Amino acid sequence: MQETVICGCVVTPFGVIEDGMVVVVGERIVAVKNRDAEEMKRADHVYDYAGHYIVPGFIDIHCHGGAAGMFYEDDLDKFTSHHLQHGTTSILPTFIYNQSHSEIMEVLPKVLQAMQQERSTIAGIHMEGPYINPKYGAITSPIRPVEPKEYEEILSLAGEQIKIWTLAPELPGQEAFMQAASKYGIVFSVGHSEASAETIFAGHRYGLRLGCHLTNASGTTPNPSRYAGTREVGVHEAVLLHDDMYAEVIPDQHGVHVRPLMLRLIVKTKGVDRVIIITDATGYDDSDDGLDVRLIQGNDFTPSAEKEALLSGSLLTMDRAVHNMMKHTGVGIVDACQMASLNPARLLGIDREVGSIEVGKKANLLVVTDKIRVQMVMLQGKIEHCKRAFEE
Repeated sequence: MQETVICGCVVTPFGVIEDGMVVVVGERIVAVKNRDAEEMKRADHVYDYAGHYIVPGFIDIHCHGGAAGMFYEDDLDKFTSHHLQHGTTSILPTFIYNQSHSEIMEVLPKVLQAMQQERSTIAGIHMEGPYINPKYGAITSPIRPVEPKEYEEILSLAGEQIKIWTLAPELPGQEAFMQAASKYGIVFSVGHSEASAETIFAGHRYGLRLGCHLTNASGTTPNPSRYAGTREVGVHEAVLLHDDMYAEVIPDQHGVHVRPLMLRLIVKTKGVDRVIIITDATGYDDSDDGLDVRLIQGNDFTPSAEKEALLSGSLLTMDRAVHNMMKHTGVGIVDACQMASLNPARLLGIDREVGSIEVGKKANLLVVTDKIRVQMVMLQGKIEHCKRAFEE
């Protein structure tokens, strides 16, 4: 097999190798070390990105769409290719909570088929609903009864490929549902919910290990507070409190989904190893200075629109989200990559294969600038996207 060497500042889980190199043979990483002139001479291909960062491919566990709209409305290849160019080498197409059962059953086979394609970036499926509390979220819909016949049909078709299922655990029938779905190893996410902390903690034994887009679209119980002038523990406080739960965050440019100070509080409370960066993308804005949130009444956020419309996903890609996270919280590139790559890999149980630059793992690699602008994408050892390469 041919040997490929990529040189640059290598971001590992343990720190940055400032003048380093990654050696790839086939689809695997075979060495991570300091720049070695003799190794470079022996290699079949050498790409020298001195001064740029080599980072693990991003893993987006919550993504509805891309440049052309929602993933289920367009060609899945366009959806995955779009996000791949922006550094997402593993992705979970995410169903939305107001889709009918017939719509879900129509789209699921298409996703399952796409997963079988060679070098597919689809790592599984995220079901955001339909069993959520309709009081919370941008899209209003009647409460969806938790029907065993309905979810059993979904599970029988795609159970093992559904990696995350977002639900409101306070709704009737949810415990029986989680018990049935847990047999497939599904991670449950609490979102669009007003569950009590006790209800959330009780769900942990079934696999409730994730908080859906923290500080967005969830409430507290009871509401209003039992004592005037005090605050009850809500869904997101419960997620912050539980040591074994991960917290999703959407770091948009202006801190609309999550205020910058709130992002810092979440990182400080959960720790870097329990925060996961997501896009919650429903579309995309390719302008360098464009805003990256989506509202029901338009694609851009303005102060006047703040109280007139509800947030409805984002226009983010993972490269932009990682940059925003670093800007808002002050975390370095090592911690940012852990939140964008290794943490979601650990949550999904695929960290032996992907999520960090380590020997033996798949060569899902990116070269980025210090502003997290993607210069090169390598997927399973093959270069998919390259803006600036110096092959010797």
